Amino acid sequence: MARLTIEVSHRHQHQFYKVEKPVVRIGRALDNDIILPDPAVSPHHLLIRTTPAGGHEVVSLADENGTRFNRGRIDGTVAIDRLPLRLDAGRTRIVVHDQDQPVAATRKIGCRSGGLCLFGNWLPAVMLFGLMILFSAYENYLSTPKQLTWDTFWSDQLVVVAVALGLTVGMCLVNRVTAYRWEFASCLSFVSLALLLSFAIDQLSALLNYYFTSPTPGFLINLGWVALVLPWFMGWFLTRLHHGHAVTSWILVIVILSPSVYLQIQQVSDYYDLTGEFSKKSHYSTALYPLDIRRERNMTISDFITDAPTLIAPHDIGARSDQK
Repeated sequence: MARLTIEVSHRHQHQFYKVEKPVVRIGRALDNDIILPDPAVSPHHLLIRTTPAGGHEVVSLADENGTRFNRGRIDGTVAIDRLPLRLDAGRTRIVVHDQDQPVAATRKIGCRSGGLCLFGNWLPAVMLFGLMILFSAYENYLSTPKQLTWDTFWSDQLVVVAVALGLTVGMCLVNRVTAYRWEFASCLSFVSLALLLSFAIDQLSALLNYYFTSPTPGFLINLGWVALVLPWFMGWFLTRLHHGHAVTSWILVIVILSPSVYLQIQQVSDYYDLTGEFSKKSHYSTALYPLDIRRERNMTISDFITDAPTLIAPHDIGARSDQK
């Protein structure tokens, strides 16, 4: 005869009860063996009892909402011939387990082996946040197209700080949904590191676009970051680091990052619009970059005037001679 354990899940809370009696009564009334604080559960909803043959069975006693098993309502008695057995009483999930069933391997908590931990401790979180602010200030200085003043500089930095803290709160909410815990320090580290990488990728994209005189390298790098690296990083943070529910975590990752991926892919039409010949944009970047590094040497106006005769094709020279 199998030894049973009953798992009760209600509002993301899990409680376990060993079956040590021939009859276990479950319901909302206070005289039950397992009391369920669910208003959709009947006072005496169901019972799990041992049969004379040594097995177990479920007896539904509820008249209002009933007990559901395999998407159907139980009328009377159902034998427990396979474990685990999943039941629904009101809005409460009840799972009957075998006490001897194997359990999953223990998940290790990161940073318990010593050393500096980027996630979970406030000191690394504050250090990453400060480093992100400094890097954003540097990028703000490089990307300002006009003379920079302290008023505009500090206002832009306050916007960055507000956005970073807002993203941290949002990430905490996502972690609360998937792992049922608040992890403010860990979420601050994640957001700061993600923004640091994003700022670095922006600088790398601008440099490669300037170097190759083309927007393609930057587009591919940003698309890979938004569509591949950032979803993996976010999924790893929720599922591996915080042990959140895998399906819920990946659904939230897809929902949150899908607009960014869509906007990134939509930029293709800005460069490869085939609706009309004159609607195409030039396949080169007109943006400047502070580091003047290009694949080919820049030509000054004086050099261009000097080398102009060699740049004209021979047939063009002949055509101009005929016109004269």
